Amino acid sequence: MFIKIVIVLVVLLLPWIISDVSAQDKHDHDHSNEQQVQEVDNHEDHDHESDDDHGETDADEDHSDHEGHSDEFTVTLTPEAIKLAGITFSQAKHGHIGRTVELPGEIGFNEDRLAHIAPRFAGIARQTNYRVGDYVEEGDVVAIVESNESMNSYSITAPISGWVINRHITPGEYVSEENSIYVIADLSKVWVNLAVYPKDINTIKKGQVVEIEAIGSGNIITGSIEYVTPIIDCQTRSATARITLLNPDNIWRPGAFVQATVTIEPGNESLLVEKNAVQYLNEKSVLFIADGPNEFMPVDVVTGDSDHGYIQIMSGLSEGTKYVSNGAFELKAKIVTSNLDAHAGHGH
Repeated sequence: MFIKIVIVLVVLLLPWIISDVSAQDKHDHDHSNEQQVQEVDNHEDHDHESDDDHGETDADEDHSDHEGHSDEFTVTLTPEAIKLAGITFSQAKHGHIGRTVELPGEIGFNEDRLAHIAPRFAGIARQTNYRVGDYVEEGDVVAIVESNESMNSYSITAPISGWVINRHITPGEYVSEENSIYVIADLSKVWVNLAVYPKDINTIKKGQVVEIEAIGSGNIITGSIEYVTPIIDCQTRSATARITLLNPDNIWRPGAFVQATVTIEPGNESLLVEKNAVQYLNEKSVLFIADGPNEFMPVDVVTGDSDHGYIQIMSGLSEGTKYVSNGAFELKAKIVTSNLDAHAGHGH
């Protein structure tokens, strides 16, 4: 009887037990899904935080690279390399950049010190003592001639000291008082003859300062105009402006071409540096200054007017600052080639 009662109870309670178990299973399954979703969310949050951390690191690195940007333009050289590049310094100073005119010209003899030597009496040359290129002192005997009239020999002496630039006499040759036998030039002073064309004739005047450069040699000297011809040459269609130069070392050779810069207006005073010291780097005008032992750093400057040798610095440099006046181009080349090598190493 008892067994029958138990069976009846089991039959009656079985649907409820099954329903309860299914609900529990569903609850457990839903809970498990929630845990999985939460774990996925946590994982995604963790990945997101990692990405944020990584992004912050990249930004820091980019910022660090930007902060070091100026260092990549600083050039460090050994003392031997500095000497090899010929690096020298000058100080920025105030001066004048005036309005200028460029004129071509030529070195000529000082015609006030050019001697054409001719015999006093016609006759036969018995002795010649100098050749072209020899230096003659005033009073030296340059030739001995036997006179046709008296048949006596007489000496011909140099009227000035200078160089023999021409000779028209040989022993035994007949010479006459109508022709020069020697031409002697005193080259201690020379003339610079500048061609002044009609467009500039009204601006070129006596007393103006002129910077003269010998084409091909790089020799530069400053003088002043002492004479302007009052006429236009019918062949060259130009007037001549003349400057007298001292020439103790004979570096200004007659016949050499020159380029002259004539200052026709003085201009206002401003800060000046040597023109060749200014370089163009990274689309800016720069000067190089010392940034430590054997180190050179470019500084940005704003330039103004220039003449043959100097250029105005409107901003970026102070008076008295030492800058690289010679060797700046070599420093710029070092920076450019270093940057090219660095970019090539990236393999882009």
